Amino acid sequence: MISKLDGVKTYMRMRRVPNHLQVKVIKWFDYLWLTQKCSDEERAVSCLPDKLKAEIAINVHLDTLKRVEIFQNTEAGFLCELVLKLRPVLFSPGDFICRKGEVGKEMYIVNRGRLQVVADNGKTVMASLKAGSYFGEISILNMGTAVLSKGLTILTVKL
Repeated sequence: MISKLDGVKTYMRMRRVPNHLQVKVIKWFDYLWLTQKCSDEERAVSCLPDKLKAEIAINVHLDTLKRVEIFQNTEAGFLCELVLKLRPVLFSPGDFICRKGEVGKEMYIVNRGRLQVVADNGKTVMASLKAGSYFGEISILNMGTAVLSKGLTILTVKL
C-alpha cells in the first residue's frame, strides 16, 4: 500500500493537485492503513472458491445487517443471501454520497462513521445517521436533500 501512496503522491504533485485535495487523499490512505482495509476487497478474495467467499462475506457483514432495524425480525437464511450481495464503500469527510436529482440503484447501510442528511443548501442538517442506519437515493430524492459524510465513513451497499 505504501508504494501505491507514493505513486499517488507523485501523480498529484506532477498534476498540481491542490494541497487540500492531496491532504484528503493522504488521510484516506492513512485510514486504510490504520484499519487494515483493502481498497478493493473483492479483488483481495477473488482467488478463493465461491463457498469460502460466501463464508467470509457472512462473517464480515452479518453483524452489520443485524443492527439494521428493518432486518431485526428477518430469517437468518434471507440475511445470509442478502450478505452475499453487499460490498463496503469508504467515504471521506465532506463527500456527498447522494444528492437530489441523481438516479439511485443502491441501498446504503451505515457500517461505521457519521452522516448527515442536509437540505438543498448543503448546510441545514435535517437528520444524522450512524451505524445501523440505512438509506437509499429514492427516499432522499423525495425529501429534496443530500447525504454528506462527516468523517471517514464505511457504508455497506446492497446492489
